[in-house]
Amino acid sequence: MNLLQLRTKFREISGRFDLVNEDFSDNGADFYINEGRKFLDRLDETSKSWASCFRFVEIDHYAVSIPQCRAIKEVWAATTSARWQLKKKALQDLTAEYLTTLPSGRTSGSPAYYSPQITRYIPDEVQNQSFEGFLGYIDIPSGDVSEYNTILLNVPVSERTLIEVRGLFYSAELSADTDTNSWSVNHPLLLISAAMRYVEVVNRNTQGVNDWTNAILVDMKQIGMDLVEELIAEVTQIED
Repeated sequence: MNLLQLRTKFREISGRFDLVNEDFSDNGADFYINEGRKFLDRLDETSKSWASCFRFVEIDHYAVSIPQCRAIKEVWAATTSARWQLKKKALQDLTAEYLTTLPSGRTSGSPAYYSPQITRYIPDEVQNQSFEGFLGYIDIPSGDVSEYNTILLNVPVSERTLIEVRGLFYSAELSADTDTNSWSVNHPLLLISAAMRYVEVVNRNTQGVNDWTNAILVDMKQIGMDLVEELIAEVTQIED
């Protein structure tokens, strides 16, 4: 189902005609549908939970921002001549070992390590004139990065490098009537159920929330079993 079909069915099942207009345009239902989407994404790991995000890092740069990422699991780098996996380091170790000089003084090369980075300032903005010559040490990305996670590489890249981040990502947001995602295509009723659960949350109906949660968990358990079947396929012995 696409978003228009989901919204229409949501109106029919829930009886919340106030959230969907007579012409089936949105009057609040889309908010609940997308919150339900994120609830399902977080509830359990499925075969669609993992995704890859590809970003280019230009020469002498060493930070990568990744949208809609829930958890970074692996990072790979590639140039036109090679591909390799980066090892994870704690942020304090990466900073102490590699990021102690200004970026202009760092030797570029092929990165071997990465670290998830802090993405917020306190307060929300850094005034450039307040820090003068120290701005080079501020590795936190500027601007609105609310939707992004960021990783730092241990060295600025010496050639244009493709970074692949593998991990747990939110499924695609549904905004246009024709939009679809893995939940809407494969499990539309489950997505509608998650949306209706949030209606009960807002209405402070504890019993309704519990009833919808229990129904959702039954389906999610079965979907999770499919992932387990895939993971154990062709496994004949436990590795030492």
